[in-house]
Amino acid sequence: MKTVMRRPADAEIEVRREMPASSKWSLGEATRCGQQGYLRPCQRQDCSAGLDGTYPLASICQSDSELVFVVEDDEALRENLVELVDALGYPAQGCGNASELFTALHKYKTGCILLDIRLPGQDGVAVQKWMNQSGVVLPIVFISGVQDVATVVHCMKAGAFEFLQKPFGEMALRNAINSAVGQSRKDFCRLQSEAMVQEMVALLTPTELYVAKMISRGYPTKLIAAEMGRSENTVKIHRHRIFNKLMVNSAASVANIIRHASNRKFAT
Repeated sequence: MKTVMRRPADAEIEVRREMPASSKWSLGEATRCGQQGYLRPCQRQDCSAGLDGTYPLASICQSDSELVFVVEDDEALRENLVELVDALGYPAQGCGNASELFTALHKYKTGCILLDIRLPGQDGVAVQKWMNQSGVVLPIVFISGVQDVATVVHCMKAGAFEFLQKPFGEMALRNAINSAVGQSRKDFCRLQSEAMVQEMVALLTPTELYVAKMISRGYPTKLIAAEMGRSENTVKIHRHRIFNKLMVNSAASVANIIRHASNRKFAT
């Protein structure tokens, strides 16, 4: 089994929470690849490093726990595919069967799986079923030397990202892997962003959460004070603490975060 890989990070999603300078961060909802996000690396207004590709394929979007698995029982083909994936700039690991994949899979949060449909023991369809049942979300790019329309339809309905028929060209492989890895990065970015929002909102006291909700609904300080039966100065203190804890500098950003968390336990 030939492996070209980087050292994996901890399997848990790591939420990196740093207090940014307000002039260096953009806290709008959209990331550079167009999805909703908060405190994402690409949202730094001064970020210049890692801008070497189209989002989400720029290096700044790459996680520390990224790997492309090549699951193929033909050793020569497996090694060739690993080398091709490595040439694309992604860490890669070859696996000769499903068991080897299952052993290493839990360590990685982004990347994709290049999966032969016909494997000794558990075949590709069984692997996909196991992944769906286990909640593993890495995109699967199936490869097969046999054109079986029923199997292709079944795999695609079960969530396969792409299906390549052997022999396939290098360009087809490149496009499939780039698209699959890009999707996994966007998915992971979204999960990190959701975890960040939950962490930030959890820092608010019940009173601060109430005030934050009022702010998000457009209530001015005077009206919030009247609703709470408190002085305007007290509300201003709560407002200041909310802005600090959520790391924002505008009521619009507070509204974005509260709206994003509205269906979660911290905002119920």
